[in-house]
Amino acid sequence: MQERNFEHWEVLVRDDRRVGVRYRARSSHALLTRLIINQGERPYRAESRVHLEPRTGSWEMAWFRDDTMPDMVLLRRRLQKLPVDSMPSFADHLVLLRAIENSAKEIRYLRLNETSAEAQVPVGSKPPSANAGIVRVGEEELLQVPCGPALKTQRFEAWADGMLVATHWVDERSEVVCSNWGSALTSYQIPEVTSGADWVSLNGLDSDTIDFLSRGFAGAL
Repeated sequence: MQERNFEHWEVLVRDDRRVGVRYRARSSHALLTRLIINQGERPYRAESRVHLEPRTGSWEMAWFRDDTMPDMVLLRRRLQKLPVDSMPSFADHLVLLRAIENSAKEIRYLRLNETSAEAQVPVGSKPPSANAGIVRVGEEELLQVPCGPALKTQRFEAWADGMLVATHWVDERSEVVCSNWGSALTSYQIPEVTSGADWVSLNGLDSDTIDFLSRGFAGAL
């Protein structure tokens, strides 16, 4: 697969209302993800940085922090004896790109939960087996995007530990245009042209949200 750099902005929507934003960028063999979702009195914030080995594309180190943690946690694949076919959950997007490139088969991998203690210690002499997979489901289907045209898409499902964790719709340019994360939470890639729906844009974000998306937890110090 030809690895490529990218920068994506997504809005997270529930009941036709924007409730969060995700920023994801890959450059120089690293994937950066920042996520903020409004819930309750305070928003949930998470930041992930995953460094990839230049030769193989496998992940090498991962830094993660969310609002439940006082500091970043560090995962190191080789030191912790994690298999090559493992991936921190916030880098699932990289596995999805592989599945899109090889849409005729399921891509299996070991999905790591960055917030669990088990993901931060050596696994021992016998690495765990794959517990997750991403697979294309069905034939081409039309997806109606908010206040936009219907798109021809392929649907991919992501499973982990026997549960459906996400459904993704991929357009004819192999771009992930929409994902469903359960609990009626849907994300849309922000369109290149202005949408008639303000909640499918970055318009009107408050200063704290913009600051976190721009600088992550470093901006909150």
